[in-house]
Amino acid sequence: MALAQKPPQPNQPKTIDVTPATAAIEPSVAIQPQALRRWAPHLKDLGLLDAMRLRGVESWATVIVPIRRDEMVEAARLHLRFTLSPSLLADLSHLKVLLNDQLIRTIALPKEQLGQPHEEDIDLPPAYFTDYNQLSFQFVGHYTLDCEFPHHTSLWTEISNESHLDLSLRPLQLPNDLALLPAPFFDPRDNSVVDVPLVYPAHPSLGQLKAAGSVASWLGMLAAYRGGRFPAFEDQLPPRDAVVIATNAQRPGFLKDMPPVEQPTLSMVSHPGAPGAQLLLVLGKDDAQVQIAADALALDKAALSGQSIQITDLKLPARNKAYDAPRWLTTERPVALGELVTSVSDLQVRGATLHDTIRVDARMAPDLFKWNASDIPVRLIYRYTPPVAPEQGALNISINDQFIRSYPLPAKGGAEGLKSVIFSPLSKNEDPAVHQEMRIPSAMMQTNNRLEFAFQIPPADPGRCRSVQPVELRAAIDPQSVIDLTGFDHYIALPDLAVFVNSGFPFTKFADLSQTSVVLPNQPTQADIEAYFTAIGRMAAATGHVGTRFNLLHASQVEQARDTDILLISSGDKDGLLARWSSDLPALVVAGKRSVHTLEHYVRSFFELLHLGEDSPATPDDSHATLEGSGPLAGVVGMQSPLQAGRSVVALTASDDAGMTLISRSLNDPGKVQLLQGDLGLLHGDTVESFRINPMYYVGDLPWYKLLWFRLHSHPAWLALGSILVSLLLTLMVYGALRALARRRLESVHD
Repeated sequence: MALAQKPPQPNQPKTIDVTPATAAIEPSVAIQPQALRRWAPHLKDLGLLDAMRLRGVESWATVIVPIRRDEMVEAARLHLRFTLSPSLLADLSHLKVLLNDQLIRTIALPKEQLGQPHEEDIDLPPAYFTDYNQLSFQFVGHYTLDCEFPHHTSLWTEISNESHLDLSLRPLQLPNDLALLPAPFFDPRDNSVVDVPLVYPAHPSLGQLKAAGSVASWLGMLAAYRGGRFPAFEDQLPPRDAVVIATNAQRPGFLKDMPPVEQPTLSMVSHPGAPGAQLLLVLGKDDAQVQIAADALALDKAALSGQSIQITDLKLPARNKAYDAPRWLTTERPVALGELVTSVSDLQVRGATLHDTIRVDARMAPDLFKWNASDIPVRLIYRYTPPVAPEQGALNISINDQFIRSYPLPAKGGAEGLKSVIFSPLSKNEDPAVHQEMRIPSAMMQTNNRLEFAFQIPPADPGRCRSVQPVELRAAIDPQSVIDLTGFDHYIALPDLAVFVNSGFPFTKFADLSQTSVVLPNQPTQADIEAYFTAIGRMAAATGHVGTRFNLLHASQVEQARDTDILLISSGDKDGLLARWSSDLPALVVAGKRSVHTLEHYVRSFFELLHLGEDSPATPDDSHATLEGSGPLAGVVGMQSPLQAGRSVVALTASDDAGMTLISRSLNDPGKVQLLQGDLGLLHGDTVESFRINPMYYVGDLPWYKLLWFRLHSHPAWLALGSILVSLLLTLMVYGALRALARRRLESVHD
């Protein structure tokens, strides 16, 4: 039976035909009792970047507490840290704590405790929890029994973002239904790192590992900013949710009694050893069928339903074009800010006092050529509640915590805009919003950017002993505001590990990784395979597109990767591939030995990293050092491909499996990622050191005049010589023209 399909979408499969199937799994694994999971997030983990500051007679704020759909709250407690203003009247001022609009606790402090940090433990009823929960704090404050200004500066309370919840969660058994995917492996309510084990049989084939990499790419795309960990399990079943890759001929031992399949098959089954957990089986008669099943999962899960299906036909979408990653700003057209947020409400702020910031994340292709480039134009449209007093409001705009400029919010423009939006339909000649043409210095733009629009509109001050009706202040950035990167070229100096760890470049130039080859050792270890899963998942997280078209090769097949960019993974260089390329490598890390070609001061830093102390050997004259040791050391190395000029190699190398595991962990650590740059990054324990050693090379395309000017600007002698030659040429041309003119005049006079 074939399922009806929705109309094909861009970059989606044109057809996916599936039929119901059955799959049995009866492994002999002892069932363990179901255990509670403890989750203790701080408020900063729930999106509260700074302390929560409540101001005024009555104000409140909310934090969202998501609960996974496959878990239920058994017990909950809030450890609240807060400070109340010392100027408050203790008998009239208090702080309310609410959960989903249900009052949980009212906190009033004696006068002697005001102005001091205070901690309170509050039990939260589990019955009040739903999927998305609003943990709210309402502050009611008074500072005098006489006439008071509702927004007096003494009316404040501050709630620390170090306050945390302590939740006991019981796993729930979800139905074994493929329609629930990506649950239980990914839940948008869960902001923690996506951690999904990938299980494969003993001595897996490249085809099975390729299918597992496609699944890791799918999960990495879903994980996005959360980060993803994909532990590799060879012929083992982890005690939690997992994805299992298997063919009829090669299966993990716990699937040995399952009937063989004849078509690419996806099955969702209960975990036999962990109540509440589930296994997703990606099955096929052979490696080709397993890859089809993995692609169907990664590219179009909308057609999946039931406990088990067979994929009878799968047509893949057209190959991606360069730089068409969904999460990158395109240079083909201006991009509306509404495209960069999940909801229009993300572009709006409101409150009794308005000191709020709208944040918009904008990711660019890392190879945009910004040298000597024009500023980036932004057409900004915004609306706001007008301030009572003219020139009291302001809109401050920043990018990556760098201030750009400030716009005043006059009462006239805001009032007209607000009235037009709320009360009257728009006419052809009526503009309901304020339009501003601004420019962002291109030097301020990075690969990952955050635009911040901070509205500051103070409340009205009616004067002493005069009351006014409270007014809710509102402001919004129009979704049709645009940022324009058209006209920027793509040209970058490589190797640069920063663009690799942040955006997966140069591999992610094509979001489907169609120009990428991943090279594993001939006998990869679980640590090698886990690093491969992690790297592929991070690339998909950077682009927002699954990468399933990469080539997966053994080290002995590296010649097949000649016309591609190469991601090389090797712990200990057991196959000698890195040793063959040692003349191009800035460093070689192998089992028990580390060799580095570099300048003297870089070698000295390398010795310090290894803690060799005063007895470390002197730097040789040829700036080459070979060290021996047993401690784990990992290296991330970039270089131009020895197989073909213009192509790149990024090598994840380590002295042993412990070093390779260190790379997998570090790629998900934002603090360590930002330290990796240049063409060599060395990781040892918690230490990360980066170096620029070998000469750079350039990839991309520039118009000839830009390329000429860019190449000459760093060579003043050649630029001066070129200027002299051009001047001489122009002088000769002018001299020749004047001589010709004089000759014609003399001939005319003679005639």
